[in-house]
Amino acid sequence: MDETIKNIPEITQLNSSIIANLRHDLRTPINAILGYSEMLLEDLGNVEEERAIALNQPIIEKLSSIQKNGKEVLATINQLLKQENQDYSKDNFSQKISLLRQKTDPLISTILHNCQIIKTNQNHQQEDFLKDLERIHKSSIRLKNFLTDLERFEFIIPIENPQDISNIPIQEFVDTRHPKINKPIDKKNITGHILAVDDNENNRDLLHSQLTREGYTVTTAIDGKQALEMISQQDYDLILLDLLMPEIDGYQVLETLKQDDKKKHIPVIMISALDEMDNVIRCIEIGAEDYLPKPFNKILLRARIEASLEKKILRDREMQYLQKINKELEKGREVQLNFLPSAPLKIPNWEIATFFKPARQVAGDFYDTFTLPDGNVVLVLADVCDKGVGAALFMGLFRSLIRIFSHQHRLQGDINNILATHQPLGTGWIGEDTQTNLTHLNALQAVSITNNYIGNNHGDLGMFATMFMGVLNPENGLLTYINGGHESLYVKDSQGHTKQLLKSTGPAVGMMPGMKFNFKQFYLEIGDIVFGNTDGVTDARSVDKEFFRSKRLEELLDKPCNSVTDLVNTVKDRVIEHIGEADQFDDLTMLAVRRIP
Repeated sequence: MDETIKNIPEITQLNSSIIANLRHDLRTPINAILGYSEMLLEDLGNVEEERAIALNQPIIEKLSSIQKNGKEVLATINQLLKQENQDYSKDNFSQKISLLRQKTDPLISTILHNCQIIKTNQNHQQEDFLKDLERIHKSSIRLKNFLTDLERFEFIIPIENPQDISNIPIQEFVDTRHPKINKPIDKKNITGHILAVDDNENNRDLLHSQLTREGYTVTTAIDGKQALEMISQQDYDLILLDLLMPEIDGYQVLETLKQDDKKKHIPVIMISALDEMDNVIRCIEIGAEDYLPKPFNKILLRARIEASLEKKILRDREMQYLQKINKELEKGREVQLNFLPSAPLKIPNWEIATFFKPARQVAGDFYDTFTLPDGNVVLVLADVCDKGVGAALFMGLFRSLIRIFSHQHRLQGDINNILATHQPLGTGWIGEDTQTNLTHLNALQAVSITNNYIGNNHGDLGMFATMFMGVLNPENGLLTYINGGHESLYVKDSQGHTKQLLKSTGPAVGMMPGMKFNFKQFYLEIGDIVFGNTDGVTDARSVDKEFFRSKRLEELLDKPCNSVTDLVNTVKDRVIEHIGEADQFDDLTMLAVRRIP
């Protein structure tokens, strides 16, 4: 007896992992026998001439017999070598193999006999036909020899090739090298480039032949290493991937593929003689599109391939569409940014700083700073409800209307009567120059007119904006303002002390026509700062869903400040740091003004 065999300990019980491997090795030759015989039957059945049909009929009957017997053997393998709740003692296993041999011997005899007869038939001497017939013959010999090893109980003999993993207990192989992941109808003319990966030459040839007939472009790889090299150099529409392969197995190929942002969308169908549910689940968890056991049903394989390719086609179209949309949104973003001042307004003895960062390509927030013909300065900070394209369109509308109406509208009548009729809330007119007061009043009428326009023409859309609009006399620091439902703006001295909050004086702009907007008036002294922001600043959320909140903002504003540019940058940096890796929830917009000596 061979010395290697003598040193093997007595095996009295086979575990389920070894049984799974045996089932795999038995199915592999059966897969080749069924696959190639089916292809030959299709070729013989496609002829239309009566004479050829008559000549082919005896051969068809012999191949049909091989098909029938092969399916019976496959059913027997599945029945006798079940994994669950089975007794696989040595004696019990020997009985099962004997029963299997009783079913398999007729198949092998049929193949050996019929293949010899078919080879001698003068009507079927084509090279491809004979090659496929030889593959059937060799597969039956392989099956016969393997059954002999099973009967002798020699299948557990260690093999010299360390890369051959066919005898490794499958559960040990899976658990050690690939631990379980805990995570979370009409036929269409679909074509594509398919990569078939299998270390068994018969399986590769079978897949290549079958799929080429279906109209697909097929490339094959002999193992996982070659497959990864080919995938890195070539685009494929689908990958058919064997599980058990030397050096780099199917799990590793699948994991590597799904970690590649450029290649992870290629659908992968696993094809393996291992059909245990754990293997199926693990492959799906990693990212496989589907899982088919060997020997596979050709019609089912075709259906799965078509379904996978159809999904990929739809995904590719979706990606192309999204790319077009993103390009359009990028154009929209450029147009929207053009609505905003290209640089902070430069005014003697004043410093203005701004910041704007949309949450998406386009935004509903906006700010504006511009000068009226007489030198007074308009300051606007607004937030249109909702987000995205709709808010961005209304942002452009609000911004344009405010600019137009602040320049064009003039209240008619005696100046004293006008000022007596319209007075700032709480203080009355504190501006010493009546012409300046009238200028501020006329400009602020833009808020009411914009509100009526939006309410009358677009009220059914429910779009509105919270808005602060102030008119500043840069000569003396007089600021007259309306706060239409916006966040309170802070008025700070140079030491960070809060002098007042510019709270809401009216409703949001555009909610309904005819709304009343009160206004207020006060003087900014040297060193005073007005700081305003949209709610995207205080509502900014971290990865842990924690809001930035007003408290953090006020802690920054309470510190002494000699530059509103530095102040805005500090707040910006802290907010972005708070957001971290989280998605930006809302647009971030800030406007700050400081009176300097």
